Amino acid sequence: MISSSSESSLANRRILLAEDEGLIALDVEAMLQGFGCEVVGPLSELEDILLAIQAQPLDGALLDVNLRGRQVFDILPEFISRNIPVVLTSGYDDASLFPHAFRELPRISKPFDQSTLHRVCVSTIGRH
Repeated sequence: MISSSSESSLANRRILLAEDEGLIALDVEAMLQGFGCEVVGPLSELEDILLAIQAQPLDGALLDVNLRGRQVFDILPEFISRNIPVVLTSGYDDASLFPHAFRELPRISKPFDQSTLHRVCVSTIGRH
């Protein structure tokens, strides 16, 4: 059960969701909405993600590392320069597969459940 105090830390947060697998995107979107978040996306193209972060203020982002064969590492500096907290999602849990500069970013290994997503979002985005 998600406590109301931690749930409120995510209420009305605008979270960009980048995920290219349709069913996963729908599931994660529903979870984020259940936390009280306003979801931007889901998006699956790097160009669309860049346009979204330039067009509107965001409180955080949940980014699948691999989107349609392209990795998000090239666009991560844009999030960092705008001080947008990022949580990476990946089917790989080995940090050594990520560029050194991004190994310390919060990440969730797929598959993940609602409680894991909530815990990471509260600690990364809810306190921002």
